[in-house]
Amino acid sequence: PLLAKKVMGDDTLTPGDRLVEEDLPKNSLDGLECFVPPRKNNNKKKEKKNAKKGEKNNTVVQKLDVSIDETDTASSPALILKTIHEYDYARVLNNILPPSIRILGWCPVSPEFSARFSCCRRTYRYFFPRRDLDLHLMAQGLNYMMGRHDFRNMCKMNCEQVYNFERVLMKGKIASPQAIYEVAMKEDDEKKTEDVSLGDNSNEQDDVVIKEMAQSPLSPRDMCHVEITGQAFLWHQIRCIMSILFFVGRKLESPTIVNELVDIQANPAKPAYEMASETALVLHDCTFGKLHMGRTVKNLWEVTKTLEQRWERHAVAAERARNALDSLKAETQVKWSDVVAFVEQIAKEKRRKERKYGTKLNDSEMNAELVIRDELKKRAPVSENLSWCQAVDAIQDILGVYPYLPNGNSDGGRGLTESSIHVPLMERSKGTTYEEKVQSILACDDVSGASEYGGQNRKSSKRRERYEENIIKKRKTSEEDKAFYDHMLRQGGSST
Repeated sequence: PLLAKKVMGDDTLTPGDRLVEEDLPKNSLDGLECFVPPRKNNNKKKEKKNAKKGEKNNTVVQKLDVSIDETDTASSPALILKTIHEYDYARVLNNILPPSIRILGWCPVSPEFSARFSCCRRTYRYFFPRRDLDLHLMAQGLNYMMGRHDFRNMCKMNCEQVYNFERVLMKGKIASPQAIYEVAMKEDDEKKTEDVSLGDNSNEQDDVVIKEMAQSPLSPRDMCHVEITGQAFLWHQIRCIMSILFFVGRKLESPTIVNELVDIQANPAKPAYEMASETALVLHDCTFGKLHMGRTVKNLWEVTKTLEQRWERHAVAAERARNALDSLKAETQVKWSDVVAFVEQIAKEKRRKERKYGTKLNDSEMNAELVIRDELKKRAPVSENLSWCQAVDAIQDILGVYPYLPNGNSDGGRGLTESSIHVPLMERSKGTTYEEKVQSILACDDVSGASEYGGQNRKSSKRRERYEENIIKKRKTSEEDKAFYDHMLRQGGSST
């Protein structure tokens, strides 16, 4: 309250100076004893009379926003001793926010605090089912990303706002119900350049620390996640990283593909590939060195109830889908001749695409047609009919395809089919380099004749203006950048 005063004295409590912002509680649990003016008495009869007449109720107690002349003691109201508490802002906000957004706690911060620039590290998590992925290979690929690298080939370049694509990844891990694969940046920030023996699981050779968890059998439906911690990230960097790791996990690329992508001298342009879906990506944590949040049991209890309800809703939906899949495989039968026709059609289409794209075939792939026919003969059942579960297993083993989209793909798969082939990343078409993008932006005229050439010309002019404003005018030296971030990292606050 604006008219509240401090409590002076130990035995005899008397009003002191007026409260200032620094005197107020920094959380909603601690109370503060102070002297405050008494509330005005409500005249209930007058309230009822005004309500009948339809008049606005003027007797509701309002905030004490009037100033009282302290020198006029006769007109000043008598102060009473009271313990005041700060609002529980987390609960207040949670009452008006949608259930998908929950506030855990709060604290006052310094005036220059920035949620962006005062953050010293960020942690992302990306969730996915195991399917046919080799998590150990993915961890080796992730290990090559640790430390300081230029990630322009693993992000979406925003040349109008960013000119430095070097970022530092501090640590990462890939977690499954059976094991956790941990990697981290070396103290000297130097990466090994020798080849990693993929056939050896020795942690000393591939720098992947493996922690065994529950002794449960592997399942394609095991839920796993990748966790990556770094100082800052580029636009869509995590989604591009996950796309590369999924290629490695499916054994379509070697873990050393990461070294080629971060080698900007040899590969200045990004090869064409789709980013992983955004639906599985979570900004898990932001670390602030000088920030200490205050939390209350009441608010955390309500947040826990909300999250439990959300988990139950999605868990029931997932179990219903699992039940439908299990029932389909167990209770449905198909003809073996139909399975054979399906396998031969997919194999034929795949060979056609391999010839079209000029994919190099080894001897075993050249004789794939004969191999498939032999496998079909070996797996032919005694009767004409077989369960759908047996048919699915046969199709997966013979063709190496699965009845689900590759990890990281959103609904639809954008043209992916059972006959799709993988073109190695380094053999794909490349996009434009950073230097070429910048030259394209600078080549745009200030366009006095924008109306003559239409909206495209105006759009190009705006791109140049944004580039000049964000890159040329605001560009600072490394010393200025360091001084700015050191200052911002010291900003924060505490609830105590």
